[in-house]
Amino acid sequence: MFNRFAIDKTVTTGDLRFHYRDWGGRGWPVVLLHGLASTSHSWDLVAPLLVEHARVIALDLRGHGLSDKPDEGYDFETLSADVFEIASQLMADRPVVVGHGWGANVGLWMAAHASDELGGLVMVDGGVIDLEGLTWDEAQARLSLPDVDGTPLEAYRENLAQRSPQGLVTPAVEAATLASFEVDLEGRIARRLPGDAYTRILRALWETRLEPLYEEVVCPVLILPCRRDGDEAADPFSRKKAEGVRHAVRLMPDVEVHWLEDTVHDAPLQRPYGVAEAIIRFIQERV
Repeated sequence: MFNRFAIDKTVTTGDLRFHYRDWGGRGWPVVLLHGLASTSHSWDLVAPLLVEHARVIALDLRGHGLSDKPDEGYDFETLSADVFEIASQLMADRPVVVGHGWGANVGLWMAAHASDELGGLVMVDGGVIDLEGLTWDEAQARLSLPDVDGTPLEAYRENLAQRSPQGLVTPAVEAATLASFEVDLEGRIARRLPGDAYTRILRALWETRLEPLYEEVVCPVLILPCRRDGDEAADPFSRKKAEGVRHAVRLMPDVEVHWLEDTVHDAPLQRPYGVAEAIIRFIQERV
């Protein structure tokens, strides 16, 4: 019998304390990395499906969730060093890194600079959109977060249900989403990720070119991008995503792509079974 529930734990590296969720399990070590302004709870629906095949943890990256929030260190080099150090403390050698959104970019940096230290890389709807061609102001405008600090919790919950695909916001999905916020005594929410940290992360995304990273990756890679009918025709970023996937396939020697159809960006919450099945197959067949 395997654990279907996570144990919340902390680990210290350098002067920083990091929060992570530990599902245990047996098999290849897997480190799950969340997206920008999210938390380890974004993997709450996927991780329990992996434990019969993998040893699974999900990490709150610096600045996020319940991990420490220093003023500095939001560049990819430092973020990657955090993950490598934590994985070395908690897991066996050569983990598979699974990143969602921005977490996939962190995983890509790790694979490009130390491929021999990874068993493999899975990029879930991330790591394929290069912001080259956008000015810094355009990047900020396109990727700014909604200003929800101070919103009453109940109003945010109602808005979340209204703007999400029908049936997506189950109690488990709502709980995973709300983990990204603190709630004050008056019932108002505030993002756990400091605004300055978000800006530093976005700046690193804007400055980083992806193709040179692809060229350095030698470990097995699985790309799980999301799409819906009509996205490419209507949205320039969807076209950039499709173009980025093609570039990744051309430049990385050992890569497979599996499109998650009729799926929004939050695939670990919307399609947990499909994401978990793809990760398990990747570990069994290619790692």
